[in-house]
Order: sequence, then structure tokens, then C-alpha cells
Amino acid sequence: MVYFKEFEFKTPKQLRGQKAIKDIYEAVIELANTVDLDGVTIRNIAERSGHPVGTIYHHFKKLDNIFVYLFVTRQRKTISKLADIINTHSADQTLRILISHIVDFAIDQLSTLNRKAFLFVMSQFMSNTHQPHLTGLELDMLIPLLMQASQADKTGTFFNFNENELKLRLRAVQAIINSPFFEDSPLARTSEHREIAIVSCMQLFSKPSLN
Repeated sequence: MVYFKEFEFKTPKQLRGQKAIKDIYEAVIELANTVDLDGVTIRNIAERSGHPVGTIYHHFKKLDNIFVYLFVTRQRKTISKLADIINTHSADQTLRILISHIVDFAIDQLSTLNRKAFLFVMSQFMSNTHQPHLTGLELDMLIPLLMQASQADKTGTFFNFNENELKLRLRAVQAIINSPFFEDSPLARTSEHREIAIVSCMQLFSKPSLN
């Protein structure tokens, strides 16, 4: 199956190929914890992964694509986990419980990230994609899940926003959680950051005031 179509990444049919990609991915993660990724070469990755340079070029046309693969893979894993959190939310639980789970997960993810390495691979993605203005669209897969959770809610704490409203509110949530991390603010990942994010999300997803 072809995935990440813009970059022509393909899922190998053979287990050997799948293992090679996994090894390459993990090798770059390991390198990110010891050196600056902007100085990493294909040979460094080959030595760390145990796969020859030719094998790496077989799966990735150029070095930049490896970093793009890391960025996109991490983003999709994050969205998938957020989808799981929403899907497993009980209709008997309040909106604040769901928001707390989402915020806790998102901030925990940021807490485990190597900030410099993440910003580097994100910059590689932005430099190589033809549609950098569409990078937020991954979040949109959460919209129907949030609408379902709202419709199933038995607590009366969810508000039934439409698709366009949810799209913009999700963009706001993304900024509230990510901005302190991107800006290297001392607020990032603190208990204060968590509380601000939860309160802000409650304001964004609760029924609007009619004042």
C-alpha cells in the first residue's frame, strides 16, 4: 500500500524491508539523542542501523526524506493515540475528563521529545512538502470522533459544534499546547501549562456564553 504519497514512501511487502525501515527509523532516533541531526549523514545512519548505504537509498531517495518520514510518522502516531482517547471516552464521563486526558497525553508527548531534533525534522518536512500550509489537516480526522462523542454524551457537558467550528477550535488547542514548547518557554510542560491548557479547552468546547 502506498502511503505518505507526496514523498513516495511505500510499505515494503517483505518483512526484511519492513525491518530495514524500522531499523533506520530507530537509528535516527538514537542519533538524535547523541548528536545534532543537521550534521548526520547517510553513512552515520548506515553504521547505526546495521544496513548498508544502498539499502537506505533503496527505501529513501535522499537523506531529507528520512527526516520527513520521522516527522510524519510521529505526527500520525500522535493523532492515532488522540483518536483512541476520544473513542474510548465513556458517554457517562464529563467533557473535562476527556479534555484532561487529551491535554495530559499531549503534554506528556512534548515532555519526551528532544526539542531541537523535533524542530529540525519539522523544518525538513516544511522544506520538502509542496503544501506546507496544509500541515494542520491531520487534526481534522478527530472532528467526526468529537462530534460522535458530543452526540453520545449523557452528562450535558458537551456542546454540539459543527465541523467548521471544531476545525478552528482544534487549531486553537494545538497552538495552546505546542507554542510554549516551540518557543522554548519556561512555561512549557509545567503544571501551569497543563492547567492553562485544560481551562482554555473547556472554554473552547463548552457551550458558548450568550452574554
